[in-house]
This record gives sequence, C-alpha cells and structure tokens, in this order.
Amino acid sequence: MKLLHRELELLRDLDHPNIVKFYEVYQDKCYFHLVMEYCSGGEVMEKFVKEKHLTEAETAKIMSKAFSAVKYLHERGIVHRDIKPENFLYASKDADAEIKLIDFGLSRFAEPHETLSSQVGTPYYVAPEIVKASYDYRCDYWSLGVMMYILLCGYPPFDARNTAELAKEILNTQPDFGSYPWTSISQSAKELVAGLLNKEPSKRITAEKALSHSWIKKADKPCKLDHKRAEHIIENLRHFSIKKQLKKEVLSVLITHIEDKEIKQLRENFKYFDKHNTGEISIADLKKVIKEQHLKIKSSELQEIMKSIHLDDAHTISFSEFLFVTMDSKIYLTKQMLMNVFHHFDVDNTGFITTKNLKEAMTRSAKHMSEEEIERMILETQYSKDGKISFEDFCLLMKVDEYRKEADELHQKMKSTSKNSSISKFRRNSQFFKAEDAK
Repeated sequence: MKLLHRELELLRDLDHPNIVKFYEVYQDKCYFHLVMEYCSGGEVMEKFVKEKHLTEAETAKIMSKAFSAVKYLHERGIVHRDIKPENFLYASKDADAEIKLIDFGLSRFAEPHETLSSQVGTPYYVAPEIVKASYDYRCDYWSLGVMMYILLCGYPPFDARNTAELAKEILNTQPDFGSYPWTSISQSAKELVAGLLNKEPSKRITAEKALSHSWIKKADKPCKLDHKRAEHIIENLRHFSIKKQLKKEVLSVLITHIEDKEIKQLRENFKYFDKHNTGEISIADLKKVIKEQHLKIKSSELQEIMKSIHLDDAHTISFSEFLFVTMDSKIYLTKQMLMNVFHHFDVDNTGFITTKNLKEAMTRSAKHMSEEEIERMILETQYSKDGKISFEDFCLLMKVDEYRKEADELHQKMKSTSKNSSISKFRRNSQFFKAEDAK
C-alpha cells in the first residue's frame, strides 16, 4: 500500500510531453485500477526488434526525448530506477509519434545528495553503484547509456549467464566500442554513450548535458514557428485568465479527451517555447521567444500572464496548461465534449454535480481537497442551486452561452444513455479510492 500511494503521489503531478499521464484510480474488492494515458504504438523495444535496425538519427530522436523526460523527473526530485526501452511507449502508430516514459513502480522521491540502498531495477540496466547498494539519482543516466548502446548496436554492453556474473561484468568490465557495428558508428555517438556509461557517477554525463551534446543537436531539428503564429499564442496567453479552481479542473479533464492528432502542432509549438528543454515554459523562455519574434510586450506583462494562468504562485507554464490556453476553443467546446466531461464529474449519473461527486472525482485523481475547497468549487459557478451544478450551469461556467437552449435536451439524453454505459456500471460497483488512505 505504501508503494502504491507513493506511485500515485509521483504520477499525479507529472506533466511532460514524454511522460505518460495519470488520470484516475479506482478500488474494488480485489484490485486498484490505475487509469493512464492510452499509448497505442507499442514499446520502443518492440519497434526496434521488428525493424532490426535504427539509424543514428532515429536513435538520437528517441534518446533526446528520453533525456528530456529524465531531466524533468530529476528536477522534481524523482529518480525512476527502471529506465529501459521497454518502459518507453509510442503514443500512437504514426511514424512521428511521441514516446512516453511509463512504469513508475520503482520510482521514488530523493533529495539531490540522498543515498539510496535498495537494489532494484532490471539487471541489464542497473548501474555499478546499485550493485554496491549505495547510489543516487545518477543511476538513471547509466540506464540511459545502456538503452542508447542497445539501440545503436542491438546488444547490451554487459552480458553473462546469470545475474551474479552480470553484476561482476557491470562492476569490472568496460563496454566494447571496437567491434562491429561500432566501427561504423560515429565517434560523437560513442563519446556520448561512453560518457553515460562512466562507472564513476560524479563523472557521468547528465541528461541536461546530453541534450546539448553535438550528436543530439545534429539529429534534433530546431522547432520553427512563424511570426503570426507566435504572436497569436502570446495574445492567447495575455488574454487567458483562470480564477476558478473548478474551471481549471474541467480544462485538465477536457485535454484528456482531445485526440493526439489535434494537439500535434501545439506540441511542436510547446517545444519551440520550451527553450531550455525543461518540459515547462518559464518567463526566461517567453522573453527569448519575444526577442526572437520581435514581439512588443513588456517584461511586467509576463508576470501578469503567469498570475492569470495559475491559482497558486507557480512561475512556469506546464504542457497541459499550454494546450488549454492555446488550443482553438472550437475543438474542445463542442456539445459532445462538454457532455463527456460533465459525466466525468457526475460520478453517480444523477444529471447533477454535487459536493460529494466533486470530492470523489478529486479523490480518484489523487488530489486531496478539504470540504471547504470542494464547497468553494461548487459556489464558483454562481448558478448552482441547492449545492448542485446542472449541465446548463456547467456550460455557463465554461462560457458556452450558445448551448444554453440545448442544455435541457442534452441533460435528458445524458441521463437516459449514461445509465447503460459500461463505465457507469463499473463506477457504481466499485469502491472509490479513499482520500484518507491516499494520505
């Protein structure tokens, strides 16, 4: 239970283009059910085995995204401890699909100088210091090195008949760069792999430095953005304002219903704005974009942009926040989309969102809110009656005035159809993950 709670706490706040997104958790009599982002493209390793060969450029693109994901985790004090190609999935079957880091079962929070001792991980990928049972977050860099080595040549840098012998190889043997196919692989690639597979953690190349390595830079085409589009995004940021917690929660759920093809271009835009490859957009990033694009906006306005997007004192824009700020409202403010999101919060299918519903929805999302916070969210609509939010109130909250006339019709349709849906049945027969347990 402790490990499960830790994994949920880790997953809840992760928001990066190359890290799988956690949505909800359910509990029944036998299991906990974690609802995650659906990645239909299969494992990176599966694709590698199927194609039997990846070019250096293809490998560099994969590794660039892997480095970015691990860098993001480490900046949040999280060590993954099971980095390998099998734990990266393609978001879709498209040729240019994003890869997503998964499986946080062995992950944990760790202070920068904290020493860990649990000997965990997949044997081929564990760092020498894990074998010695004294390590820190830098063990992930070694695993990235093993992953890169395998993708480039097709076999692991260390191999043996059993785990004990493999451990000795990892501790005492240097990786081979002299035999085929390494003789035909660029010197730049070999330098990066060797830097990652340094047995001394303090001398090991970091994910941050790897992202600026010439081998990665050569294959990683710089994102481009035309002036008009950049200006449009900045204008969206300037005029967006979110002062209501419920509306922010609604938008975060809305994003999960958008198909990957709809956000493909926005993902590229996000990469252009994320100048420091942190998985977030800072004020420094915005300043750089403004300078590059010769946009007229004062530095003082950037502080106001951050305040208008957040309900707290955050100073960066996450991937999801960037999506719902810059996305065309015609894509997500549709009748069906709003109905789907309303149903997400109307967990008992009564046609209303109540305080109890919101509490359960937040608990499923591993978000722990007080009774006062939940009550405040209900009152935020200004239209709720008797502590209930109807679908019409919901549309008004999202400022979709044109749907008011159809609200009653949709309300009745939703009540009649939702009772027969499989997810409704599952929700009624399942015990929701308890907030007090999650703490």
